[in-house]
Amino acid sequence: MTPSPFPTLFQQKVCWAALTCLAGLVIILIVLGLGWTVLEAIKIFQAILMPIAIATVLTYLLNPIVSWLCRHGFSRMFGVVTVFAMLFFFIGGLVFWIGPTLQKQTNSFIKNLPDYTQHVQAIVTTSTDFINRFMESSQHRDGATPLTQADKIHDYTVTLMNEGVAWLQQKVPAMVEALGRFATSSIGGVFGIFGTLISLILVPILLFFFLLKSTAIKEGWSYYLPLPSSPLKEEVVSLLLEINNIIITFFRGQLVVSFIDGTIIATALMIFVHLDFAPLLGLMVGILGIVPYAGIIISLIPAILIAVAQFGDWWHPLLVTFIFLGANNIDGIFISPRIVGHSVGLHPLLIILSVFTWSIILGGLLGALLAVPLTATLFVFLRRYVWEGKENFSKTNCSNS
Repeated sequence: MTPSPFPTLFQQKVCWAALTCLAGLVIILIVLGLGWTVLEAIKIFQAILMPIAIATVLTYLLNPIVSWLCRHGFSRMFGVVTVFAMLFFFIGGLVFWIGPTLQKQTNSFIKNLPDYTQHVQAIVTTSTDFINRFMESSQHRDGATPLTQADKIHDYTVTLMNEGVAWLQQKVPAMVEALGRFATSSIGGVFGIFGTLISLILVPILLFFFLLKSTAIKEGWSYYLPLPSSPLKEEVVSLLLEINNIIITFFRGQLVVSFIDGTIIATALMIFVHLDFAPLLGLMVGILGIVPYAGIIISLIPAILIAVAQFGDWWHPLLVTFIFLGANNIDGIFISPRIVGHSVGLHPLLIILSVFTWSIILGGLLGALLAVPLTATLFVFLRRYVWEGKENFSKTNCSNS
């Protein structure tokens, strides 16, 4: 009787499957470890990476102007100096425009501060009286009278309000503390707040170098990749170029979109609400809007507070909220699709989630600034090597069969 071969075919398949799973697990652990190391390094060196990120974004936005001047016969140095002069006059004009407006409205705020205080006190008193009357009405109900559906809804609402107030009293201190930690981590790192402010001085220096050497960097960056000439290097270069094109398109389009949003909001606040500081709020939306949805969300809070202090009712803050929401919807439906288009390939909801996620992972401002580039990078990886890879694999199998 011939002995059966050892190991058997089934045992060989089991061993190879086990080794494959083990190798896959090791690769996943290595990738996760490298990712965790990179994220921790980014958190630690935020003060260094922040000016680099800001200068890179500004280079994406300003390089077309320099390239246009170069195409019309000017030297690269002249183009960069011209752009810096334009920036200087723009910022100077902005300061001269904001300065008198800010001084005028600050004097108006100080002059009308007693009226603002009375408005706030009146709205707080009115709201408190309404809530008290609403809650006390259930205490005067006759116990023998059967409860109607409206009474049940009323009692349930009162219970929810009581539970909500108790929850806020319990959670607000922790929220404030967490917000403080979040704000500190956004500009902290090992260098602290002072180191971060000092590092921002590097932004114009880095911007000048990036603009001056952008052509050389664009033409020769692939030579510095630590890879020999091979199909692998060509694939890496193609991948990085695709990611770079998406990032360039996004930031240039987002700048235009943010200033359109700021103009719409400032105009609407001045015409329909007559809100103080409306131009400054629009400018805030335009500047912060380079991070998706940050300009509208962050600017909405001071706009509501100003409306409450200025008018002392709930109608004007509600109108301000409608204006911001309307501008956001106009942006999402009409403006962004036509200016930014579908070149980024990311759904607006995914962009919102990515901004919040990367802000938490990387510690605030740097994460919000890099949210779309990082998410676009992951998207390109998945599209090239997972989704399209599966489609190509399926097509190959169908053709072979």
